[in-house]
Amino acid sequence: MTRTAARGFLLTTTFAALAFAAVVAVAQPAARPGPGMMGGGGPGMMGGGGPGMMGGYWNTGTYLDALKTQLAITPNQEPAWKEYADTVSGVGEQMQGLHQTMFESMGTASWQERRNQMNQMFEARQQAFATVHAAATKLMSTLDPAQKAKAQSILPGLAFRRGMMNQP
Repeated sequence: MTRTAARGFLLTTTFAALAFAAVVAVAQPAARPGPGMMGGGGPGMMGGGGPGMMGGYWNTGTYLDALKTQLAITPNQEPAWKEYADTVSGVGEQMQGLHQTMFESMGTASWQERRNQMNQMFEARQQAFATVHAAATKLMSTLDPAQKAKAQSILPGLAFRRGMMNQP
């Protein structure tokens, strides 16, 4: 193998590993109790205790129901909650589809295609956060002060998370 070919192989392999690591990092569970949005009975948004997104199922409804219970959403707040929950569910499904598409195409993609896919993933993730953040901010206007304080620490779109998905 020539030096140029070896360098190309190394760059391609490194980029593929980084792309895989980024996808896996996004799929990691957040470290907080409660049902997982994408993994059923585990903690956090992406599911710690269950198989989670990469394991074959997700349960957005259970996760959102648990958040709704923790916030004690009242009947008057139900329309705003439904709008927020629909947004989170839709964004989760979009990101799941994007991850699957990226995973399926990585094996045959050139390094330029992989770079473009990663850039698209980063842009999509940024847009997903902005969409969920806007929905959470809108929901906040309907909550009482105690609910707002709790929402700041548990709602996707508002809760502070270290790194990607609350990883230190």
